[in-house]
Amino acid sequence: MTDEPILSVRDLKKHYPIRKGIFNRQVGAAKAVDGIGFDIAPGETLGLVGESGCGKSTAASSVIRLEEPTAGEVVFNGNGRGGASRDSDGTHPNDVTEFSDAELKRFRRGAQMIFQDPASSFDPRMTVGSAVAEMLEVHGMSDRHRRRAIVEDLLERVGLSAEDYDRYPHEFSGGQKQRIALARALVLNPDLIIADEPVSALDVSIQAEILSLIDDLQTDFDLSLLFISHDMSVIRRICDRVAVMYLGEIVEVGPTDEVFADPQHPYTEALLSSIPTPNPRSTVGGIELAGTVPSPTNPPSGCRFHTRCHRVIQPDGVDVDQSDWRGILNFRDRVAAGQVDVESIRENIVVDDGPTSDDHVRAQLRTEFDIDERIGDPEIEGTLQDAIDRLLAGDDEAAAELLSDRFTTPCAETVPERTVHSPDHESSCLRHESEQATAPGAADD
Repeated sequence: MTDEPILSVRDLKKHYPIRKGIFNRQVGAAKAVDGIGFDIAPGETLGLVGESGCGKSTAASSVIRLEEPTAGEVVFNGNGRGGASRDSDGTHPNDVTEFSDAELKRFRRGAQMIFQDPASSFDPRMTVGSAVAEMLEVHGMSDRHRRRAIVEDLLERVGLSAEDYDRYPHEFSGGQKQRIALARALVLNPDLIIADEPVSALDVSIQAEILSLIDDLQTDFDLSLLFISHDMSVIRRICDRVAVMYLGEIVEVGPTDEVFADPQHPYTEALLSSIPTPNPRSTVGGIELAGTVPSPTNPPSGCRFHTRCHRVIQPDGVDVDQSDWRGILNFRDRVAAGQVDVESIRENIVVDDGPTSDDHVRAQLRTEFDIDERIGDPEIEGTLQDAIDRLLAGDDEAAAELLSDRFTTPCAETVPERTVHSPDHESSCLRHESEQATAPGAADD
């Protein structure tokens, strides 16, 4: 691998405007991708991983300009770190976001995309051979016999037969269609392939075959890959490095083995804990992400993960069990949102004898939010009981105000800086702020 990346992404954003009113004025934006940055070296596979809705597919389509980015720089086959290679106006001649239609067409010869559902990307009225060969025709190859020979060779290289050229998409299984999609992506001999969840719709056994095929083709064609998935086990199988994405931001990036062995961001820990264990006797449970899942139209202040984080930081002077602290913050947020209905809780409590009392409701609230019956800190316990009493008295607003004033976290107030854990391993979490080791140029990422 050379020092110069084949793809360099800097501060990439994709915001979707929210418009209202008879004049269709913009009143906000859904920040699907909000300032991400990464590099991919020649021959490398970078995995972009995160839950559904985190923005990873939007990032992929923005990189290849199937979606128009709102802001940022995507440099392909050029030095994206600045310097003499830039034009006088500060832009880079290889910045995909600035390409004209003709330049974009040339770029598409060097970068291709594979989609999650290959069936939806094939015209059912065209044979698969014609669908693959169409790419060659669009890019100037007029000799149909040569086009057919190239496509037939590719079909065989992806594990199909040359005779499959004249068959239609409905005649193939899901795994076979994904093989055809691979052939189509390779037909222009690109340098980079962006694979958006290419195996998530396939059976596990077929997944393994397709992943092995991708490995072989990457070696044969000297490809670089941006591999997008929500499945950490797939990422571990195929990727050299991994970038973990949450709510439009990259929260951790590093070599795959290092991130899996020593995750530095709580969200990465939670994703890794979701990988099934092959040991049926294992009693180790996954990390359950409680709390509110934020909306990209109104992301949380500070660290965006703090509303669900199992390691959310306690303020100075507070020292309670971490699971209790998470439960208290969840309780605070639900009360503030008006989502705690005391009367409904009272109606659904089943007691053996007598009517439901306020003590039953108090106990049920603690159980629902996973808060111990008694917290070791008397001041915290007193505030919690006072807030519950105000809820029982029907004063929800006073309860919400008390909880919001008393229970705060630094994670909601400070945007975490990028911390370097090793030369190629970085994360953004306030827990590491004391290390005082910030990545060079992290603000540009």
